[in-house]
Amino acid sequence: MTSPSQLTAQGSGDGTLAVTVSARQTGVSLSYAVVALPDRRIERFTDASGRASIVALPAGTYDITVRRIGFAPYRGRVVIEASRVTSAPITLAQIPVQLTGMLVRPREACTKPGMPDRMRDPAVYDVVELLRENADQFRLLTLQYPFRYATQRVLAALADSAVFVQTVDTLVAESRALGGYRPGGVVREQRAPGGGTETTMVIPVLSDIAAPSFIANHCFHFGGVVTEGGETWVRLEVRAADKLRTPDVHGTFFLDSATAQLRRMELEMSRPDRLPRRLQGIRTVAVATTFRDITPGLSLIDRVCAINWQKRIQGRGPSHPVELQQLTAYRFDSAPPDAPLASAYNSPVWRPRTQLSRDVLWCTEHSPSSG
Repeated sequence: MTSPSQLTAQGSGDGTLAVTVSARQTGVSLSYAVVALPDRRIERFTDASGRASIVALPAGTYDITVRRIGFAPYRGRVVIEASRVTSAPITLAQIPVQLTGMLVRPREACTKPGMPDRMRDPAVYDVVELLRENADQFRLLTLQYPFRYATQRVLAALADSAVFVQTVDTLVAESRALGGYRPGGVVREQRAPGGGTETTMVIPVLSDIAAPSFIANHCFHFGGVVTEGGETWVRLEVRAADKLRTPDVHGTFFLDSATAQLRRMELEMSRPDRLPRRLQGIRTVAVATTFRDITPGLSLIDRVCAINWQKRIQGRGPSHPVELQQLTAYRFDSAPPDAPLASAYNSPVWRPRTQLSRDVLWCTEHSPSSG
């Protein structure tokens, strides 16, 4: 980073920080970089020109961090003077995603959870950092730019090679309601409104993945690469720690090797043997999520597919409950930089009480429990 330049600010008293962020290798401006002053708990996205401004800062010296998906973070200090604008041009170095020399390993016991060792496994460490940047960007988006979104929800049952559609409706939800991961607390029991106890499953969402509690309770390793739609995706395998004696989640995350953006997230419940007695018929629960770009560098959850895989009973093929969700519209309270305030999308036409081919379930393609 070059030395911040000082310009006269309008008014008097506090100062202003004006940051511009670009790629070191190409000089291209970086949108949706996160500029943060940790001591003041301030975070801002950069716009399409790589700019972000933080106003009304008391004079003084501040730690500053700048992060962006696909780039090594910057950490430094800036000096803010009263009644002046401090200009801070910052360049970030891109993190190349290694596709060679990484050892593909099958799922194995997770006895030493936490971040991979940076010295022994630097490539995997970098991929986990890229995943965390994706998760942290989504967290900041929901915090600073809350939005409402509508999804078409389909409840169905998968039996043999057919899908039996039961109900179709529309859900409207708030982004503020997302999240709530607790280690080993995926399955929760609580009092039902009419009395008694009901069991709910709280699957981690993307913003949870950046939480220290999630990192500290999972192991990470490279799972190879796949090709989707002309893109090469890096596959990161995640396994819940053996020390968690109650259901949590294993996972598979697919990141675009060119942009480091998360394209797909697959989660599968761990420790189904520790489910409450009345749920012992469940083999596992698998949830697959895909993402939709709403502007370059920024995406929202697009599709969710959850399958409650049941155990075979007395030789009969079980019926597996299915829930599908498809984003149909969203609206921000105020638009993020250079992003549409609202958009609507077409969704598949599903009709209740119809029978469809199993092929409509896109989420069984990579599912480890679909066999």
